Amino acid sequence: MANNKAFIFDTNFIIQNKNLNIVVSKLKDDFIVYVTQVSIEERIAQTCRELKDKYNKLPVLQKDYNKIAKIEVMKSYEELAEKYRFAIQAKYDKLFDTHVIPFPKTVELFSEVLERAYKKLPPFSNADNASDKGFKDSLIWLSMLSYFKDNGENTVLFVTGDNGFKGNADALCIEFKEATGKTLEIKDNSYFKNVIDAVSVEKEQPKQEKIPDIGLLRERIRTTIEELCVNQDVDMWGNPYWEKTFTISEKVDADYIKMIFNGLKSDISNHIFDESIPAYEILALDDRIINGSVDIPIVALENALKLYDDIKKKYPDFINQFFSTSANIFNQNYAEPLVFVSEDDELPF
Repeated sequence: MANNKAFIFDTNFIIQNKNLNIVVSKLKDDFIVYVTQVSIEERIAQTCRELKDKYNKLPVLQKDYNKIAKIEVMKSYEELAEKYRFAIQAKYDKLFDTHVIPFPKTVELFSEVLERAYKKLPPFSNADNASDKGFKDSLIWLSMLSYFKDNGENTVLFVTGDNGFKGNADALCIEFKEATGKTLEIKDNSYFKNVIDAVSVEKEQPKQEKIPDIGLLRERIRTTIEELCVNQDVDMWGNPYWEKTFTISEKVDADYIKMIFNGLKSDISNHIFDESIPAYEILALDDRIINGSVDIPIVALENALKLYDDIKKKYPDFINQFFSTSANIFNQNYAEPLVFVSEDDELPF
């Protein structure tokens, strides 16, 4: 199937499906996959709200445990929120590349949204007692109209769980056709699964090779993944010692490892001339990865990619087990967050 259709995610879809790189990888052979900048901003805002809630709990915790421990704020909310904003935007830019639909480039944008609200044009509700809910949906809609008027594919599939879009699909599709000359289909979020199931039927199933000596494969997985986690060296007397390339403050699971390996080839290409890379740049999908005392050798990353490609190609039935085993090895670098106890606290007697 030629990828002559656009596939656009609404905000609620990307919030509900945090492993978007897996979703995009399943669609990219058959669609040009888009996301709007409006949706990215909402995802950033949600993350910052969750972060703010954590900071708001700190004074309460300090009050409850002031005789036991002292909470030290190592980074301000503003500093960490800005870091999150940059990291989340970078992840979406990397995943969607040039297919992030920008805000409409018009000075009348705010007026256009207000006009839709006053006239109760979809995605605003036209019910008599309806609220003004629909502002962000209207930004998404105007972004799509502006972009596809002069860019993109002739057929657009918009997947959403929002009733403002689904309940007004006919009217919106007509408006889209009049504004862009292109065809729009509005589908519920559940339609994504139907698309994937249909694509899966069309594609030839990979041939499962006979499993080799399980002991050899198990040893290869262990040594290859451990090389990502620790770096072996020798001291001046020739004695071997190991240094961690990272620690993690929260254990990872198979899905986390899957996301890392799905993007590993691209990450290596971005550092093709480096001899080693800080773990955070390769392994961090959130803030749980903390750089260790040494970087990860590029050779170790290349070996891991080769292992992943071999298992995916030759033994696809075992790929999920590979992710789980790798997660267990990664979790050996887990370190509980430190709690700072004040020596000046008054003793209870």
